[in-house]
Amino acid sequence: MKTLIGIGLATVLFVAAGLRGAEPAHRMRVLIKPGAMSEAAGKGDVAIDISISEIDVPAGAPLLSLSTMVPGSSKPQTVEGLTVNDGLGPVPLESRNLGGSRRWSSTRAVKGELAIKYREPIENAPITQGGPPIAPRIDGDGFSSVGSMFLMSPQTKAPYRIAIDWDLSAMGVGAAAVSSYGDGNVELPAGQVARLNNCLFMAGHLKREPQAGVTGGFSSVWLGEPPFDPRPAMQWTGELHAWMSRFFNDKSEPPYRVFLRLNPMNAGGGAALTNSFIVTYGEGVTGESLKSILGHEMTHTWTANDLGKWYSEGNAVYYQALLSWRAGMITAGQFLADLNKTAGRYYTNPLKDTPDEQILPRFWEDTRIRVLPYDRGAMYFAVLNGMIGRSSAGKRSIDDLIRAMIGRSRADQPVTEAVWLDLLRKEIGEDGPAVHRSMMAGRLMLPESDDYGPCFRRTTKKIRRFELGFDPKSLIGTQQTIHGLMPDSEAAKAGLREGDKVSYSAGLDAIQADVHRTLTLQVTRDGKTFPITYLPRGEAVDAYQWERISGIAEDGCKAPVGLPPKPAE
Repeated sequence: MKTLIGIGLATVLFVAAGLRGAEPAHRMRVLIKPGAMSEAAGKGDVAIDISISEIDVPAGAPLLSLSTMVPGSSKPQTVEGLTVNDGLGPVPLESRNLGGSRRWSSTRAVKGELAIKYREPIENAPITQGGPPIAPRIDGDGFSSVGSMFLMSPQTKAPYRIAIDWDLSAMGVGAAAVSSYGDGNVELPAGQVARLNNCLFMAGHLKREPQAGVTGGFSSVWLGEPPFDPRPAMQWTGELHAWMSRFFNDKSEPPYRVFLRLNPMNAGGGAALTNSFIVTYGEGVTGESLKSILGHEMTHTWTANDLGKWYSEGNAVYYQALLSWRAGMITAGQFLADLNKTAGRYYTNPLKDTPDEQILPRFWEDTRIRVLPYDRGAMYFAVLNGMIGRSSAGKRSIDDLIRAMIGRSRADQPVTEAVWLDLLRKEIGEDGPAVHRSMMAGRLMLPESDDYGPCFRRTTKKIRRFELGFDPKSLIGTQQTIHGLMPDSEAAKAGLREGDKVSYSAGLDAIQADVHRTLTLQVTRDGKTFPITYLPRGEAVDAYQWERISGIAEDGCKAPVGLPPKPAE
Protein backbone atom coordinates (compact mmCIF):
# COMPACT_ATOMS: atom_id res chain seq x y z
CA MET A 1 0.00 0.00 0.00
CA LYS A 2 2.78 2.45 0.90
CA THR A 3 4.51 1.71 -2.38
CA LEU A 4 1.34 2.43 -4.34
CA ILE A 5 0.77 5.69 -2.50
CA GLY A 6 4.37 6.73 -3.15
CA ILE A 7 4.05 5.98 -6.83
CA GLY A 8 0.77 7.90 -6.99
CA LEU A 9 2.28 10.93 -5.23
CA ALA A 10 5.32 10.89 -7.49
CA THR A 11 3.05 10.76 -10.50
CA VAL A 12 1.01 13.72 -9.25
CA LEU A 13 4.18 15.78 -8.62
CA PHE A 14 5.52 14.89 -12.06
CA VAL A 15 2.27 15.87 -13.77
CA ALA A 16 2.06 19.10 -11.77
CA ALA A 17 5.63 19.99 -12.69
CA GLY A 18 4.84 19.22 -16.31
CA LEU A 19 1.80 21.48 -16.20
CA ARG A 20 3.81 24.35 -14.68
CA GLY A 21 6.32 24.10 -17.51
CA ALA A 22 3.76 23.44 -20.27
CA GLU A 23 3.47 25.85 -23.16
CA PRO A 24 0.11 27.67 -23.43
CA ALA A 25 -2.23 26.37 -26.12
CA HIS A 26 -1.91 27.84 -29.59
CA ARG A 27 -4.19 30.74 -30.49
CA MET A 28 -6.66 31.29 -33.29
CA ARG A 29 -8.61 34.48 -33.97
CA VAL A 30 -11.71 34.71 -36.13
CA LEU A 31 -12.89 38.19 -37.10
CA ILE A 32 -16.36 38.31 -38.67
CA LYS A 33 -17.30 41.51 -40.52
CA PRO A 34 -20.86 41.39 -41.93
CA GLY A 35 -21.75 43.90 -44.61
CA ALA A 36 -25.15 45.54 -45.06
CA MET A 37 -27.90 42.91 -45.38
CA SER A 38 -31.21 43.21 -47.19
CA GLU A 39 -34.00 40.70 -46.74
CA ALA A 40 -35.94 42.34 -49.60
CA ALA A 41 -33.06 41.80 -52.00
CA GLY A 42 -32.04 38.55 -50.32
CA LYS A 43 -28.38 39.46 -50.72
CA GLY A 44 -25.45 40.54 -48.60
CA ASP A 45 -21.91 39.53 -47.77
CA VAL A 46 -19.58 38.84 -44.89
CA ALA A 47 -15.80 39.33 -44.75
CA ILE A 48 -13.71 36.88 -42.73
CA ASP A 49 -10.20 37.29 -41.30
CA ILE A 50 -8.69 34.23 -39.62
CA SER A 51 -5.27 34.08 -38.02
CA ILE A 52 -3.94 30.85 -36.56
CA SER A 53 -0.51 30.22 -35.04
CA GLU A 54 1.88 27.28 -35.16
CA ILE A 55 0.68 25.73 -38.40
CA ASP A 56 2.91 23.01 -39.87
CA VAL A 57 1.37 21.37 -42.94
CA PRO A 58 3.35 19.48 -45.62
CA ALA A 59 3.00 20.34 -49.28
CA GLY A 60 -0.11 18.77 -50.78
CA ALA A 61 -1.71 17.93 -47.43
CA PRO A 62 -5.19 19.29 -46.53
CA LEU A 63 -4.89 22.87 -45.30
CA LEU A 64 -8.41 24.38 -45.27
CA SER A 65 -11.98 23.17 -45.78
CA LEU A 66 -15.42 24.74 -46.15
CA SER A 67 -18.87 23.22 -46.70
CA THR A 68 -20.22 24.55 -49.98
CA MET A 69 -23.33 22.44 -50.61
CA VAL A 70 -26.42 24.38 -49.54
CA PRO A 71 -28.95 21.83 -48.24
CA GLY A 72 -32.01 21.80 -50.47
CA SER A 73 -30.51 24.08 -53.13
CA SER A 74 -28.60 23.44 -56.35
CA LYS A 75 -26.59 26.66 -55.89
CA PRO A 76 -23.34 26.13 -53.93
CA GLN A 77 -21.72 28.58 -51.54
CA THR A 78 -18.87 30.56 -53.08
CA VAL A 79 -15.78 32.32 -51.75
CA GLU A 80 -14.35 35.51 -53.25
CA GLY A 81 -11.01 37.27 -52.85
CA LEU A 82 -9.31 34.46 -50.95
CA THR A 83 -5.75 35.18 -49.82
CA VAL A 84 -3.64 32.99 -47.55
CA ASN A 85 -0.24 33.95 -46.15
CA ASP A 86 2.23 32.38 -43.77
CA GLY A 87 5.70 33.39 -42.55
CA LEU A 88 7.12 32.75 -46.03
CA GLY A 89 4.60 34.97 -47.83
CA PRO A 90 1.62 34.14 -50.07
CA VAL A 91 0.59 30.48 -49.95
CA PRO A 92 0.06 28.91 -53.41
CA LEU A 93 -3.29 27.10 -53.21
CA GLU A 94 -4.92 24.23 -55.02
CA SER A 95 -8.56 23.31 -54.40
CA ARG A 96 -11.00 20.55 -55.19
CA ASN A 97 -14.59 19.70 -54.34
CA LEU A 98 -15.15 16.64 -52.22
CA GLY A 99 -18.52 15.41 -50.97
CA GLY A 100 -20.24 18.79 -50.68
CA SER A 101 -17.13 20.51 -49.33
CA ARG A 102 -14.26 22.41 -50.88
CA ARG A 103 -10.75 21.50 -49.76
CA TRP A 104 -7.63 23.62 -50.20
CA SER A 105 -4.02 22.46 -50.08
CA SER A 106 -0.69 24.20 -50.76
CA THR A 107 1.91 23.27 -53.34
CA ARG A 108 4.57 23.98 -50.70
CA ALA A 109 4.93 23.36 -47.00
CA VAL A 110 3.07 25.85 -44.78
CA LYS A 111 4.61 26.88 -41.45
CA GLY A 112 4.11 29.39 -38.65
CA GLU A 113 1.36 31.99 -38.45
CA LEU A 114 -1.35 31.55 -41.08
CA ALA A 115 -3.47 34.53 -42.18
CA ILE A 116 -6.66 33.80 -44.15
CA LYS A 117 -8.82 36.52 -45.68
CA TYR A 118 -11.85 36.18 -47.93
CA ARG A 119 -15.35 37.42 -48.60
CA GLU A 120 -18.41 35.22 -48.79
CA PRO A 121 -21.52 36.42 -50.66
CA ILE A 122 -24.80 35.59 -48.91
CA GLU A 123 -27.91 34.97 -50.96
CA ASN A 124 -31.29 33.53 -50.04
CA ALA A 125 -31.10 30.95 -52.82
CA PRO A 126 -34.31 29.12 -53.80
CA ILE A 127 -34.78 25.94 -51.78
CA THR A 128 -36.22 23.03 -53.77
CA GLN A 129 -35.65 20.08 -51.40
CA GLY A 130 -35.60 19.33 -47.71
CA GLY A 131 -32.45 19.58 -45.63
CA PRO A 132 -31.14 21.06 -42.39
CA PRO A 133 -31.46 24.88 -42.15
CA ILE A 134 -27.75 25.55 -41.67
CA ALA A 135 -26.67 27.60 -44.68
CA PRO A 136 -26.07 31.39 -44.57
CA ARG A 137 -29.39 33.22 -44.67
CA ILE A 138 -30.64 36.82 -44.46
CA ASP A 139 -33.65 37.63 -42.26
CA GLY A 140 -34.55 41.26 -41.64
CA ASP A 141 -31.33 43.26 -41.82
CA GLY A 142 -29.09 40.50 -40.46
CA PHE A 143 -27.66 37.12 -41.28
CA SER A 144 -27.16 33.76 -39.61
CA SER A 145 -25.23 30.64 -40.50
CA VAL A 146 -23.72 27.52 -39.06
CA GLY A 147 -19.92 27.84 -38.85
CA SER A 148 -19.16 25.03 -41.28
CA MET A 149 -20.98 26.92 -44.05
CA PHE A 150 -19.06 30.22 -43.91
CA LEU A 151 -15.93 29.80 -41.75
CA MET A 152 -12.97 28.07 -43.36
CA SER A 153 -11.66 25.40 -41.03
CA PRO A 154 -7.87 24.94 -40.76
CA GLN A 155 -7.12 21.23 -40.93
CA THR A 156 -5.34 20.69 -37.63
CA LYS A 157 -6.11 18.50 -34.62
CA ALA A 158 -3.95 20.50 -32.22
CA PRO A 159 -5.81 22.28 -29.38
CA TYR A 160 -6.30 26.02 -29.85
CA ARG A 161 -7.65 28.82 -27.75
CA ILE A 162 -10.08 30.63 -30.05
CA ALA A 163 -11.15 34.27 -30.02
CA ILE A 164 -14.40 35.01 -31.90
CA ASP A 165 -14.54 38.74 -32.66
CA TRP A 166 -17.11 40.82 -34.55
CA ASP A 167 -16.93 44.07 -36.52
CA LEU A 168 -20.53 45.28 -36.93
CA SER A 169 -19.76 48.79 -38.16
CA ALA A 170 -21.45 48.18 -41.53
CA MET A 171 -24.70 46.97 -39.93
CA GLY A 172 -25.69 50.25 -38.30
CA VAL A 173 -26.25 51.54 -34.79
CA GLY A 174 -27.78 49.01 -32.44
CA ALA A 175 -26.62 45.90 -34.30
CA ALA A 176 -25.45 43.01 -32.14
CA ALA A 177 -23.97 39.57 -32.62
CA VAL A 178 -24.44 36.22 -30.90
CA SER A 179 -23.26 32.67 -31.35
CA SER A 180 -23.83 29.29 -29.78
CA TYR A 181 -20.97 30.22 -27.44
CA GLY A 182 -22.36 33.53 -26.20
CA ASP A 183 -23.03 37.19 -26.92
CA GLY A 184 -20.59 39.35 -28.87
CA ASN A 185 -16.86 38.70 -28.70
CA VAL A 186 -16.03 35.48 -26.87
CA GLU A 187 -12.87 33.59 -25.89
CA LEU A 188 -12.96 29.80 -26.01
CA PRO A 189 -10.56 27.66 -23.98
CA ALA A 190 -8.20 25.22 -25.63
CA GLY A 191 -9.95 22.70 -27.84
CA GLN A 192 -10.39 21.49 -31.37
CA VAL A 193 -10.71 24.06 -34.17
CA ALA A 194 -13.51 21.95 -35.68
CA ARG A 195 -15.86 22.85 -32.79
CA LEU A 196 -16.75 26.05 -34.69
CA ASN A 197 -18.36 23.94 -37.41
CA ASN A 198 -21.36 23.03 -35.23
CA CYS A 199 -21.90 26.54 -33.89
CA LEU A 200 -24.51 29.03 -35.12
CA PHE A 201 -23.59 32.68 -35.70
CA MET A 202 -26.14 35.50 -35.99
CA ALA A 203 -25.74 39.27 -36.36
CA GLY A 204 -28.05 42.23 -37.01
CA HIS A 205 -30.71 44.08 -35.08
CA LEU A 206 -31.62 41.16 -32.86
CA LYS A 207 -34.81 40.42 -30.97
CA ARG A 208 -34.58 38.37 -27.78
CA GLU A 209 -36.46 36.45 -25.12
CA PRO A 210 -35.61 37.16 -22.33
CA GLN A 211 -35.09 40.76 -23.41
CA ALA A 212 -31.75 41.07 -21.66
CA GLY A 213 -28.89 38.74 -22.53
CA VAL A 214 -28.23 35.94 -20.07
CA THR A 215 -24.98 34.30 -19.04
CA GLY A 216 -26.49 30.89 -18.23
CA GLY A 217 -29.65 28.92 -18.68
CA PHE A 218 -32.08 29.45 -21.55
CA SER A 219 -32.24 32.30 -24.05
CA SER A 220 -33.59 32.83 -27.56
CA VAL A 221 -32.83 35.22 -30.40
CA TRP A 222 -34.13 35.99 -33.89
CA LEU A 223 -34.06 38.49 -36.75
CA GLY A 224 -36.80 39.99 -38.91
CA GLU A 225 -40.51 39.68 -38.23
CA PRO A 226 -41.92 36.17 -37.77
CA PRO A 227 -45.66 35.88 -38.57
CA PHE A 228 -46.36 35.25 -34.88
CA ASP A 229 -44.96 36.53 -31.59
CA PRO A 230 -42.29 33.98 -30.55
CA ARG A 231 -42.01 35.27 -26.98
CA PRO A 232 -44.73 33.16 -25.29
CA ALA A 233 -43.38 29.96 -26.87
CA MET A 234 -39.82 30.91 -25.93
CA GLN A 235 -40.87 31.60 -22.32
CA TRP A 236 -42.50 28.16 -22.24
CA THR A 237 -39.34 26.61 -23.67
CA GLY A 238 -37.20 28.30 -21.04
CA GLU A 239 -39.34 26.81 -18.26
CA LEU A 240 -39.13 23.36 -19.86
CA HIS A 241 -35.36 23.63 -20.26
CA ALA A 242 -34.97 24.33 -16.54
CA TRP A 243 -37.19 21.33 -15.70
CA MET A 244 -35.34 19.05 -18.11
CA SER A 245 -32.04 20.13 -16.59
CA ARG A 246 -33.23 18.83 -13.23
CA PHE A 247 -34.65 15.69 -14.84
CA PHE A 248 -31.30 14.82 -16.41
CA ASN A 249 -29.46 15.51 -13.12
CA ASP A 250 -27.51 18.64 -14.03
CA LYS A 251 -25.84 20.27 -11.04
CA SER A 252 -26.84 23.62 -12.52
CA GLU A 253 -28.84 24.62 -15.59
CA PRO A 254 -26.48 24.65 -18.60
CA PRO A 255 -26.56 27.51 -21.14
CA TYR A 256 -28.85 26.84 -24.08
CA ARG A 257 -29.95 29.15 -26.88
CA VAL A 258 -32.69 28.82 -29.48
CA PHE A 259 -32.15 30.62 -32.79
CA LEU A 260 -35.27 31.25 -34.88
CA ARG A 261 -34.97 31.52 -38.68
CA LEU A 262 -37.35 31.55 -41.63
CA ASN A 263 -37.35 28.34 -43.67
CA PRO A 264 -39.31 28.37 -46.94
CA MET A 265 -39.10 24.58 -47.38
CA ASN A 266 -39.45 22.70 -44.10
CA ALA A 267 -40.92 25.22 -41.68
CA GLY A 268 -41.27 23.92 -38.15
CA GLY A 269 -38.14 21.78 -38.30
CA GLY A 270 -34.67 22.57 -37.11
CA ALA A 271 -31.16 21.42 -36.33
CA ALA A 272 -29.37 20.66 -33.06
CA LEU A 273 -26.05 22.45 -32.51
CA THR A 274 -23.56 23.06 -29.71
CA ASN A 275 -25.50 24.30 -26.66
CA SER A 276 -28.19 25.51 -29.05
CA PHE A 277 -30.87 24.74 -31.57
CA ILE A 278 -32.13 26.30 -34.80
CA VAL A 279 -35.92 26.23 -35.04
CA THR A 280 -37.60 27.48 -38.19
CA TYR A 281 -40.86 29.28 -38.89
CA GLY A 282 -42.85 29.71 -42.08
CA GLU A 283 -46.21 28.84 -43.54
CA GLY A 284 -48.51 27.15 -41.04
CA VAL A 285 -46.13 27.47 -38.08
CA THR A 286 -47.19 29.03 -34.79
CA GLY A 287 -45.54 29.29 -31.41
CA GLU A 288 -47.81 26.52 -30.14
CA SER A 289 -46.88 24.18 -33.01
CA LEU A 290 -43.17 24.59 -32.22
CA LYS A 291 -43.44 23.12 -28.73
CA SER A 292 -43.01 19.50 -29.81
CA ILE A 293 -39.87 20.12 -31.88
CA LEU A 294 -38.40 22.28 -29.13
CA GLY A 295 -38.93 19.51 -26.59
CA HIS A 296 -37.41 17.06 -29.04
CA GLU A 297 -34.29 19.07 -29.80
CA MET A 298 -33.59 20.04 -26.21
CA THR A 299 -33.60 16.34 -25.34
CA HIS A 300 -30.62 15.96 -27.69
CA THR A 301 -28.62 18.27 -25.42
CA TRP A 302 -28.41 15.48 -22.88
CA THR A 303 -29.03 12.20 -24.71
CA ALA A 304 -27.29 12.53 -28.10
CA ASN A 305 -24.36 10.21 -28.70
CA ASP A 306 -22.83 8.12 -31.49
CA LEU A 307 -24.94 4.97 -31.05
CA GLY A 308 -27.11 5.79 -34.04
CA LYS A 309 -30.32 7.56 -34.94
CA TRP A 310 -32.39 4.76 -33.38
CA TYR A 311 -31.03 5.93 -30.01
CA SER A 312 -30.63 9.70 -30.28
CA GLU A 313 -33.73 10.38 -32.40
CA GLY A 314 -35.78 7.55 -30.89
CA ASN A 315 -35.47 8.75 -27.31
CA ALA A 316 -35.93 12.39 -28.39
CA VAL A 317 -39.29 11.52 -29.97
CA TYR A 318 -40.18 9.38 -26.95
CA TYR A 319 -39.48 12.29 -24.59
CA GLN A 320 -40.53 15.27 -26.75
CA ALA A 321 -44.04 15.56 -25.29
CA LEU A 322 -43.70 13.12 -22.39
CA LEU A 323 -41.39 15.39 -20.39
CA SER A 324 -43.47 18.53 -20.88
CA TRP A 325 -46.52 16.49 -19.78
CA ARG A 326 -44.68 15.29 -16.68
CA ALA A 327 -43.66 18.87 -15.99
CA GLY A 328 -47.31 19.93 -16.05
CA MET A 329 -46.72 22.16 -19.07
CA ILE A 330 -49.10 20.39 -21.46
CA THR A 331 -52.29 18.43 -20.83
CA ALA A 332 -52.73 14.68 -21.11
CA GLY A 333 -54.74 15.33 -24.25
CA GLN A 334 -51.88 17.25 -25.85
CA PHE A 335 -49.48 14.43 -24.98
CA LEU A 336 -51.91 11.93 -26.48
CA ALA A 337 -52.14 13.91 -29.73
CA ASP A 338 -48.34 13.89 -30.05
CA LEU A 339 -48.15 10.16 -29.30
CA ASN A 340 -50.81 9.30 -31.87
CA LYS A 341 -49.15 11.38 -34.57
CA THR A 342 -45.97 9.33 -34.12
CA ALA A 343 -47.91 6.05 -33.87
CA GLY A 344 -50.01 6.85 -36.92
CA ARG A 345 -46.96 7.60 -39.04
CA TYR A 346 -45.17 4.46 -37.87
CA TYR A 347 -47.93 1.87 -38.02
CA THR A 348 -49.18 2.99 -41.45
CA ASN A 349 -45.67 3.12 -42.93
CA PRO A 350 -45.40 0.38 -45.60
CA LEU A 351 -41.60 0.41 -45.18
CA LYS A 352 -41.65 0.04 -41.39
CA ASP A 353 -39.90 -3.36 -41.56
CA THR A 354 -36.76 -1.85 -43.15
CA PRO A 355 -33.72 -3.00 -41.13
CA ASP A 356 -31.78 -0.30 -39.34
CA GLU A 357 -28.63 -1.01 -41.36
CA GLN A 358 -30.43 0.12 -44.53
CA ILE A 359 -31.69 3.45 -43.18
CA LEU A 360 -28.60 5.65 -43.50
CA PRO A 361 -27.75 4.51 -47.06
CA ARG A 362 -31.35 5.29 -48.09
CA PHE A 363 -31.94 8.25 -45.75
CA TRP A 364 -32.61 10.91 -48.41
CA GLU A 365 -34.19 8.48 -50.84
CA ASP A 366 -37.66 8.33 -49.30
CA THR A 367 -39.34 10.15 -46.41
CA ARG A 368 -40.86 6.83 -45.29
CA ILE A 369 -37.32 5.54 -44.71
CA ARG A 370 -36.09 8.77 -43.16
CA VAL A 371 -38.66 8.84 -40.34
CA LEU A 372 -38.12 5.24 -39.21
CA PRO A 373 -35.40 5.80 -36.59
CA TYR A 374 -37.59 8.52 -35.11
CA ASP A 375 -40.88 6.59 -35.02
CA ARG A 376 -39.70 3.01 -34.52
CA GLY A 377 -37.09 4.24 -32.05
CA ALA A 378 -39.76 6.02 -29.98
CA MET A 379 -41.90 2.88 -29.84
CA TYR A 380 -38.83 0.82 -28.93
CA PHE A 381 -38.15 3.02 -25.90
CA ALA A 382 -41.81 2.78 -24.88
CA VAL A 383 -41.66 -1.03 -25.12
CA LEU A 384 -38.52 -1.11 -22.97
CA ASN A 385 -40.05 1.29 -20.46
CA GLY A 386 -43.03 -1.01 -20.02
CA MET A 387 -40.85 -4.09 -19.62
CA ILE A 388 -38.61 -2.38 -17.05
CA GLY A 389 -41.61 -1.08 -15.10
CA ARG A 390 -43.24 -4.51 -14.91
CA SER A 391 -39.97 -6.22 -13.98
CA SER A 392 -39.31 -3.77 -11.13
CA ALA A 393 -42.92 -3.48 -9.91
CA GLY A 394 -42.95 0.15 -11.01
CA LYS A 395 -39.80 1.18 -9.17
CA ARG A 396 -37.64 1.71 -12.24
CA SER A 397 -38.07 2.95 -15.82
CA ILE A 398 -36.22 3.64 -19.04
CA ASP A 399 -35.29 6.98 -17.45
CA ASP A 400 -32.83 5.20 -15.18
CA LEU A 401 -30.99 3.69 -18.14
CA ILE A 402 -30.92 6.94 -20.09
CA ARG A 403 -29.52 8.74 -17.06
CA ALA A 404 -26.91 6.01 -16.65
CA MET A 405 -25.78 6.57 -20.25
CA ILE A 406 -25.62 10.33 -19.67
CA GLY A 407 -23.61 9.75 -16.50
CA ARG A 408 -21.10 7.69 -18.46
CA SER A 409 -20.74 10.46 -21.02
CA ARG A 410 -20.13 13.02 -18.29
CA ALA A 411 -17.46 10.77 -16.80
CA ASP A 412 -15.82 10.20 -20.21
CA GLN A 413 -16.62 6.49 -19.99
CA PRO A 414 -17.43 4.46 -23.11
CA VAL A 415 -20.96 4.84 -24.46
CA THR A 416 -21.42 1.93 -26.85
CA GLU A 417 -24.13 -0.42 -28.01
CA ALA A 418 -22.55 -3.16 -25.87
CA VAL A 419 -22.87 -0.93 -22.80
CA TRP A 420 -26.52 -0.28 -23.64
CA LEU A 421 -27.20 -4.00 -24.02
CA ASP A 422 -25.55 -4.70 -20.66
CA LEU A 423 -27.83 -2.14 -19.02
CA LEU A 424 -30.86 -3.81 -20.59
CA ARG A 425 -29.66 -7.23 -19.54
CA LYS A 426 -29.30 -6.13 -15.90
CA GLU A 427 -32.84 -4.74 -15.89
CA ILE A 428 -34.86 -7.36 -17.77
CA GLY A 429 -32.50 -10.22 -18.56
CA GLU A 430 -31.95 -11.52 -22.06
CA ASP A 431 -35.36 -10.20 -23.12
CA GLY A 432 -33.73 -6.77 -23.34
CA PRO A 433 -31.07 -7.62 -25.96
CA ALA A 434 -33.69 -9.73 -27.77
CA VAL A 435 -36.00 -6.72 -28.17
CA HIS A 436 -33.04 -4.65 -29.31
CA ARG A 437 -32.07 -7.16 -31.99
CA SER A 438 -35.67 -7.30 -33.12
CA MET A 439 -35.85 -3.51 -33.45
CA MET A 440 -32.59 -3.36 -35.40
CA ALA A 441 -33.89 -6.07 -37.75
CA GLY A 442 -36.97 -3.97 -38.51
CA ARG A 443 -39.59 -5.96 -36.64
CA LEU A 444 -42.65 -4.27 -35.20
CA MET A 445 -42.28 -2.37 -31.93
CA LEU A 446 -45.63 -2.39 -30.11
CA PRO A 447 -45.98 -1.08 -26.54
CA GLU A 448 -48.53 -2.73 -24.26
CA SER A 449 -51.89 -1.03 -23.89
CA ASP A 450 -51.07 0.65 -20.55
CA ASP A 451 -47.39 1.41 -21.17
CA TYR A 452 -48.16 5.15 -21.40
CA GLY A 453 -49.92 5.25 -18.04
CA PRO A 454 -53.37 4.58 -16.60
CA CYS A 455 -55.13 7.31 -18.58
CA PHE A 456 -54.66 5.63 -21.94
CA ARG A 457 -55.36 2.34 -23.64
CA ARG A 458 -54.35 0.96 -27.00
CA THR A 459 -56.88 0.72 -29.79
CA THR A 460 -56.91 0.58 -33.59
CA LYS A 461 -58.11 3.08 -36.12
CA LYS A 462 -58.36 3.17 -39.89
CA ILE A 463 -55.80 5.65 -41.20
CA ARG A 464 -54.95 6.29 -44.83
CA ARG A 465 -51.32 5.58 -45.66
CA PHE A 466 -49.03 8.34 -46.84
CA GLU A 467 -48.66 7.95 -50.61
CA LEU A 468 -47.09 10.49 -52.95
CA GLY A 469 -48.62 8.70 -55.90
CA PHE A 470 -45.34 8.36 -57.79
CA ASP A 471 -41.80 7.11 -57.27
CA PRO A 472 -40.31 9.16 -54.36
CA LYS A 473 -36.98 9.22 -56.22
CA SER A 474 -38.68 11.68 -58.60
CA LEU A 475 -38.00 14.35 -55.97
CA ILE A 476 -34.27 13.66 -55.68
CA GLY A 477 -31.80 15.93 -57.44
CA THR A 478 -31.97 19.37 -58.96
CA GLN A 479 -34.19 18.30 -61.87
CA GLN A 480 -37.29 16.83 -60.23
CA THR A 481 -39.28 14.92 -62.83
CA ILE A 482 -42.31 12.75 -62.11
CA HIS A 483 -41.92 9.10 -63.00
CA GLY A 484 -43.68 5.97 -61.83
CA LEU A 485 -47.02 7.81 -61.58
CA MET A 486 -49.75 5.57 -60.13
CA PRO A 487 -52.86 5.91 -62.34
CA ASP A 488 -55.37 5.61 -59.46
CA SER A 489 -53.46 7.84 -57.03
CA GLU A 490 -54.67 11.14 -55.62
CA ALA A 491 -51.80 12.79 -57.49
CA ALA A 492 -53.02 11.46 -60.83
CA LYS A 493 -56.63 12.35 -60.01
CA ALA A 494 -55.49 15.92 -59.26
CA GLY A 495 -53.96 16.19 -62.75
CA LEU A 496 -50.29 15.26 -62.28
CA ARG A 497 -48.76 13.55 -65.31
CA GLU A 498 -45.77 11.36 -66.01
CA GLY A 499 -42.79 13.51 -67.01
CA ASP A 500 -43.99 16.70 -65.29
CA LYS A 501 -41.23 18.89 -63.91
CA VAL A 502 -42.03 19.82 -60.31
CA SER A 503 -40.83 21.75 -57.27
CA TYR A 504 -42.33 21.98 -53.79
CA SER A 505 -41.83 23.89 -50.55
CA ALA A 506 -43.13 21.58 -47.85
CA GLY A 507 -41.49 19.13 -45.49
CA LEU A 508 -42.57 15.64 -46.50
CA ASP A 509 -41.70 14.22 -43.07
CA ALA A 510 -44.26 16.53 -41.46
CA ILE A 511 -46.87 15.91 -44.17
CA GLN A 512 -46.46 12.16 -43.65
CA ALA A 513 -47.40 12.61 -39.98
CA ASP A 514 -50.50 14.75 -40.66
CA VAL A 515 -53.31 12.81 -42.35
CA HIS A 516 -55.13 16.02 -43.27
CA ARG A 517 -52.26 18.00 -44.75
CA THR A 518 -52.17 18.52 -48.49
CA LEU A 519 -49.13 18.78 -50.74
CA THR A 520 -48.76 21.46 -53.39
CA LEU A 521 -46.45 20.83 -56.33
CA GLN A 522 -45.44 23.59 -58.71
CA VAL A 523 -45.71 21.82 -62.05
CA THR A 524 -44.02 22.87 -65.28
CA ARG A 525 -45.51 21.33 -68.41
CA ASP A 526 -45.44 22.51 -72.02
CA GLY A 527 -43.76 25.77 -71.03
CA LYS A 528 -46.37 26.67 -68.40
CA THR A 529 -46.01 26.53 -64.59
CA PHE A 530 -49.03 25.98 -62.35
CA PRO A 531 -49.82 24.46 -58.92
CA ILE A 532 -51.40 21.08 -58.26
CA THR A 533 -52.64 20.44 -54.73
CA TYR A 534 -53.76 17.06 -53.46
CA LEU A 535 -53.94 14.91 -50.32
CA PRO A 536 -51.00 12.46 -50.55
CA ARG A 537 -52.83 9.47 -49.10
CA GLY A 538 -53.56 5.95 -50.28
CA GLU A 539 -55.44 3.01 -48.82
CA ALA A 540 -56.82 3.04 -45.28
CA VAL A 541 -55.21 0.46 -42.99
CA ASP A 542 -55.59 -0.52 -39.35
CA ALA A 543 -53.13 1.44 -37.22
CA TYR A 544 -52.49 1.28 -33.50
CA GLN A 545 -53.48 4.38 -31.58
CA TRP A 546 -54.02 5.26 -27.93
CA GLU A 547 -57.22 6.75 -26.50
CA ARG A 548 -58.14 8.49 -23.28
CA ILE A 549 -59.92 6.31 -20.72
CA SER A 550 -63.02 8.07 -19.46
CA GLY A 551 -63.66 8.45 -15.77
CA ILE A 552 -60.10 9.32 -14.80
CA ALA A 553 -59.76 12.98 -13.91
CA GLU A 554 -56.90 15.01 -15.32
CA ASP A 555 -55.27 15.36 -11.90
CA GLY A 556 -55.42 11.58 -11.47
CA CYS A 557 -53.80 10.85 -14.80
CA LYS A 558 -50.38 10.05 -13.46
CA ALA A 559 -47.38 10.03 -15.78
CA PRO A 560 -45.04 7.03 -15.82
CA VAL A 561 -42.37 6.71 -13.13
CA GLY A 562 -39.09 8.57 -13.23
CA LEU A 563 -40.03 12.09 -12.11
CA PRO A 564 -37.10 14.18 -10.92
CA PRO A 565 -37.07 15.56 -7.38
CA LYS A 566 -38.61 18.98 -6.97
CA PRO A 567 -36.07 21.77 -6.52
CA ALA A 568 -35.67 23.26 -3.06
CA GLU A 569 -37.71 26.38 -2.44
